[in-house]
Amino acid sequence: MKQYLAFDLGASSGRAILGSLQDGKLVMQEVHRFENGGTDINGHLHWNLLGLFGELKTGLRKAVETGADIAGMAIDTWGVDYAMLNRAGSFAGFPYHYRDSRTDGGFEYVFGIVPREEVYARTGIQFMTLNTLYQLAVMVRDNDPILDIADQMLLMPNALTYCLCGDVSAEYTHASTTQLYDPFSKDWAWDLIDKLRIPRRIFPPIKQPGSVAGMLRKSLCEELNCPEIPVFFVGSHDTASAVAAVPATHDKTWAYLSSGTWSLLGVELDEALVSDQARELNFTNEGGVGGKIRFLKNIMGLWLVQESRNTWRRRGEEVSFDDLDAEAEASEPFRSLIDVTDQRFAAPGDMPARIADYCRETGQPVPETQGQVIRCAQESLALCYRRTIDELEQVMGKTIDVLHLVGGGIKNTPLNRFTADAIARPVLTGPIEATAAGNLLCQAMAAGEIPDLQGLREIVERTSQGATYEPQDTAGWEAAYHRYKGLITG
Repeated sequence: MKQYLAFDLGASSGRAILGSLQDGKLVMQEVHRFENGGTDINGHLHWNLLGLFGELKTGLRKAVETGADIAGMAIDTWGVDYAMLNRAGSFAGFPYHYRDSRTDGGFEYVFGIVPREEVYARTGIQFMTLNTLYQLAVMVRDNDPILDIADQMLLMPNALTYCLCGDVSAEYTHASTTQLYDPFSKDWAWDLIDKLRIPRRIFPPIKQPGSVAGMLRKSLCEELNCPEIPVFFVGSHDTASAVAAVPATHDKTWAYLSSGTWSLLGVELDEALVSDQARELNFTNEGGVGGKIRFLKNIMGLWLVQESRNTWRRRGEEVSFDDLDAEAEASEPFRSLIDVTDQRFAAPGDMPARIADYCRETGQPVPETQGQVIRCAQESLALCYRRTIDELEQVMGKTIDVLHLVGGGIKNTPLNRFTADAIARPVLTGPIEATAAGNLLCQAMAAGEIPDLQGLREIVERTSQGATYEPQDTAGWEAAYHRYKGLITG
């Protein structure tokens, strides 16, 4: 029985998960879990790349110790961030965290050189200052010496793949998140790169998911006492793997919501959609498994809840997510609402205070309890999902029948129910481990065990044991939505 090893790294934690196909279903076993997050060094936020590689080695060692016949491994991570290699093949500096403040003013700098409309027409990517485009552009603006010695830019999953097997390339789905990839030429947007004076030499060749990156380095085989193992490319942007694992085998028009620290809500297209309306509504065209386009919007997501909890924990108040959900359910509905896309909520810090400030500024009751803060965040997220689905229907000219909700965020049962009520459509949940499932099954597809993306989804459907949330209190949510739109439009 072939088994595959998925390294699934999120912005706050990572896992090593073994998976195999048994009786037409995917069986998964977590063998290692570890913390992840930014580290402040001299006022800047960085990733501990070498520490993450150490965790990957620990995960591989534990997987080998189970006696598994490992037929392949692959890595997926969050998007946009990267590490630099120098000409000697060593890493140059610490990789920056996408929430670092160095990209402040990035929009003004870039759009002073290339008009906003041209950037979108060339890339089709949602405007966020955390995008790789602005990270690299401010390195040019600030004369960052790292850029002078850099020979190759390796996006985060590819940097870790390089550590495993020595491959130097950029996997398609991850490259597409940079806002420096052209979905029409299917190559880097060279004219945009040249106009911003970013060195061409740092951009590696682009590889497709389902291909082989290389074999595990011999030195690692000796260190970990394991055989040579293929390292695959999968949908290495975590959302690409998650969307691949959406069990949509029906004939209804569907949207997906990958719910976690970020909420990524969109549809799957065959070609990029870069209309003026898509640009004005700030939708993004990211790459998907099977050559698909993930036409979606990035939304702040459960970061609001996570960072609120972190704030309380820093004060010595230990509280679980289950406790917070229970307190939120007991709180008054629609007492206060926020625009979850407001940039004040993007950076780490005192999230409850920021929510309180927003409510105060907009003439709403200020949340006074932890339950009120969390309910405000959950209801506001659900209403943002409703707005995004309305916008998707406008841009596509189609009605969305059902929403597939995947990822760890589906553990938040109140938010699932709020979402169904807010969008007035059925919400189908599962799988929770969508990203790991997509990673593992894409490896199996690369190895010839699964014929195509549809076959992959059929396996997920047989495996997943999700729930269906039917809309109920639609009238109350419709009234709240009108109030929410008034806040957004000001």
